[in-house]
Amino acid sequence: MTWDPRGKVAVVTGASSGIGDATVRRLAGVGMVVYAAARRTDRLEALAAELPGVVPHTADVTDQDAVDALAARVRDERGVCHALVNNAGIGGGVFNGRDDLDDALRTLDVNLGGVVRCMAAFADLLEAGAPSRVVNVASVAGKLGIGPAAYAASKFGVVGFSEALALSWRSRGITVCQLNPGYIETEGFTQAQIKRTPLGRLVGQPDIVADAVADVLASGRTERTVPTFYRAFVTLRHLAPPVYTAIARRMARSGGTRD
Repeated sequence: MTWDPRGKVAVVTGASSGIGDATVRRLAGVGMVVYAAARRTDRLEALAAELPGVVPHTADVTDQDAVDALAARVRDERGVCHALVNNAGIGGGVFNGRDDLDDALRTLDVNLGGVVRCMAAFADLLEAGAPSRVVNVASVAGKLGIGPAAYAASKFGVVGFSEALALSWRSRGITVCQLNPGYIETEGFTQAQIKRTPLGRLVGQPDIVADAVADVLASGRTERTVPTFYRAFVTLRHLAPPVYTAIARRMARSGGTRD
């Protein structure tokens, strides 16, 4: 059965810039009612003023009360949620010891804890809207473990959480997808470090991830890598670990940074 997005209700976190902003635009463009959630109210209101069908809602995904309030609003105003896109995330920094602990825990809380909180808050609404979709924006870093350690750990967590729920929530009519972007240039992830190397040509823009979100909503896929060629790196990691490690050690991000 074709999943028709027109008139369906979507919630997108991290919606004030980058992949979130592009995703809101893409979903609103195909006729969805989109609750755009993030911390920066001014940007959300500007987005809503530009795009009919976008509902701005200020929320921090590390605050359970704020996430519950978002779910309560969607319940009161729409009664269901057909699509939840967990996109809110931060990059984190190098982890060398005790001085970096707070940054690491914050990264884990936003990137992984935020996904868990949102899925807990919206589970019943998603079931009410079945067949419904969850798209958790993870990362190729959640498959390879290179770059800032806490960021990689958080994305590995999102991948595992998504994979497990893709199995256990299927009977509820809810499809859970792990969407794994490669290097994407955004306000929070400028990719300046990568762009100084020959790999700079691999850096993509948020629109290609937004298109992938729309695609997995329609198709019901449970895993997607974007751009697709990054799957080769993941395959190499599992089939030829020594070769992968030799290559990874030569990359700038093997030092645990992303700047």
